[in-house]
Amino acid sequence: MGVLDVRDIDALLAFADTSLPGLRLPNGIFCFDREWSSPALRGESVRYSIMVLLGVARRAQSGGSTSIDAHGLHRQIHERRAELGVGDLGLLLWADVRMGDTTSAKNTLIDLARKSSADGALASLEGMEAAWFVLGAVEAQSAGLPAADVLKTALTHFRSRQSPRSPLFRHYGQGRGRTNLPNFATQVYSLLALAEAARHDVEPGALSRAVRLADLLIELRGDDSGWPWLFHADHGVVVERYEIYSVHQDAMAPMAFFALSEVTGDQTYSSEAVAGLPWCYGVNEMGFRFYDEALNFAHRSIRRSGMASRANLYANTALGLGFGAKPRVDVGGVEINTTCRPYHLGWILEAWSGRDSIRPLAESL
Repeated sequence: MGVLDVRDIDALLAFADTSLPGLRLPNGIFCFDREWSSPALRGESVRYSIMVLLGVARRAQSGGSTSIDAHGLHRQIHERRAELGVGDLGLLLWADVRMGDTTSAKNTLIDLARKSSADGALASLEGMEAAWFVLGAVEAQSAGLPAADVLKTALTHFRSRQSPRSPLFRHYGQGRGRTNLPNFATQVYSLLALAEAARHDVEPGALSRAVRLADLLIELRGDDSGWPWLFHADHGVVVERYEIYSVHQDAMAPMAFFALSEVTGDQTYSSEAVAGLPWCYGVNEMGFRFYDEALNFAHRSIRRSGMASRANLYANTALGLGFGAKPRVDVGGVEINTTCRPYHLGWILEAWSGRDSIRPLAESL
């Protein structure tokens, strides 16, 4: 493989697919991460394995070749289904529907209904997990599975997560310490959930809410099109910019904004997502290319370095809770987070596979 070019989406997809086998453990589940400086795989993650499955299945169904046997991975994940919480079961239900496995989907749906009805189960979900719950329920309902009650539960709770003062979604349910300090993952998965709810017409007002959220996220991102990390939900502002993650630039934001373009018919949102892609190819404050083709490795982020990381985070979250966006602390340098997680590669496949209409936007960069 040659040097990746920002205009060549096929090369990016091939890079992601080629890199995945090196992050898979002997038991078939994917690792949690690995360091650039070492081939050792650290930990394991069924959650990341589901994300990889979704991306691999989408690529295969779009006519692309895959290095991972989706059906085998699907079986291995289901052997671990009892370990999963509400958010991960939402992801798995989405994957079950995509795989066309009605039996597995019904089993996942039963587990999801039981676990989501437990006392305190929903309030303790992180914002991204609440969105995954919605995504799985929407896919199951749209596939004709008996998911009406689960979908109602998911959407009712999801509604409660959106701030009454801004389009942003909260990190936890009310009454928890970090409720009003959500991260970008909460926002972008919530945007995807709203877009899919609108696509399948299961939530009145979902489309207008999605548009308002997308417009605010675009307004709040950096001059280099880097998506910031931490927000204040009620104030509708950025609290702390770092870390800025490569997966947000080349996969997660594109997933959500492409879906919104498909639902609205407004290509502007796809263009805004594609505008963040050059960041991964060196158009960032460090001039750093995040893809190492020789090692099949995608670096994770730009983060604050050393003690500055915690100092800025703690100071800015405290100031954000008290004052909103300003005053802000911004001291110390930045560095590359030289780790790679397999879900990043899976989400690249999810974002770009089968979206031929987006390619001209990338080719024009």
